[in-house]
Amino acid sequence: MSERIPLPSDGELDKRTRDFIATLPNLSMVRMLARTGIAPEIYTTVSAIFNDDWFPELDREIMLYRICYINDSRYEIQFHKAVYDLPEALVDAVLSDDLSSLEPWHRTLCELCDEITLRAKLTPQSVAKLVDHYGDDNGATRAIFVMAWFNMLSRFADSTGVPDEAKGQVDGVKSPVS
Repeated sequence: MSERIPLPSDGELDKRTRDFIATLPNLSMVRMLARTGIAPEIYTTVSAIFNDDWFPELDREIMLYRICYINDSRYEIQFHKAVYDLPEALVDAVLSDDLSSLEPWHRTLCELCDEITLRAKLTPQSVAKLVDHYGDDNGATRAIFVMAWFNMLSRFADSTGVPDEAKGQVDGVKSPVS
């Protein structure tokens, strides 16, 4: 019995899924998500999350790094370090137990990510912080969705055993969808 699930060969995927993933970057996560049989539907969500007009990119990336740090999830951290150009000092601070060097909002955002990751939900006071920061219930709901998404994704990657990309595999990749 294997500890992890291997990436699928094209022959293990239905035609609809093969045709769809052929339009995406050749990434390990893309192939593993293809095993679900609902890759096009999943990538509709991924496309929305990674559309900079939908949610602030810097907050999204801080959420991803923090949640993956708390979940001890390597895959997404390595991928995002290779694809997104954030200041190394910021990433290092988010990926640590000492948040004191972060600006106040980023420190609060990390604390909220810790809360939802460790407790599976936010308190009403924490939700109020998101509403205050993003200006309305819609912005707060998007933030909660992104936090929940990255928790699900990191747990999926770790449980299935999504392998890191080979050297050079992410060259030219701008996001999980392009």
